[in-house]
Amino acid sequence: MEQTIRNDLPQKYSKGVVVIHWITALLIITLFPLGKYMAGLEPSQKMGMIKAHAILGMIVFILTLIRSWMFFKTPRPAHLNTGSKLNDQLATGIHNIFYFLLFGLSVSGIATMLLGSYGNALISGNPTLIQNNAEILPLKGHGIMAMILMILLVMHVAGVIKHYLVKKENTLKRIS
Repeated sequence: MEQTIRNDLPQKYSKGVVVIHWITALLIITLFPLGKYMAGLEPSQKMGMIKAHAILGMIVFILTLIRSWMFFKTPRPAHLNTGSKLNDQLATGIHNIFYFLLFGLSVSGIATMLLGSYGNALISGNPTLIQNNAEILPLKGHGIMAMILMILLVMHVAGVIKHYLVKKENTLKRIS
């Protein structure tokens, strides 16, 4: 049975973490549909989108590196308590998995650019250099991790909404 717990919502993340959180969220919400859309296009149709996707993905990677460093170097509020050990562990697990997925997506994206000859195609302007998607092993992992990230993002947003509606706590105060 869940017990009633009130969290200390005035505790906030640092301004840097807040800015990185929201920029990263916006970039992810942009990158996912762009990647899904590009998957069905021929290489010649997606050259500009590949460049945009790669640049935005690299920005997410750099921001994730900075945020990971800040995770250990800046004070942060205590984890939210729900009164349910399972919910608390789930929330903490989702947050931690986000970091691993963002690193995994970055590494698989870089590997896809290299092994799929996307980089060579972009530099030369020749889309015929791009390998067939089925031949680019890291691309499959990239797609799977992106899908898992989206599922966790939905769960993350659902948790925020649950806190707001059920617990009557505006947890967004901590990250705004």
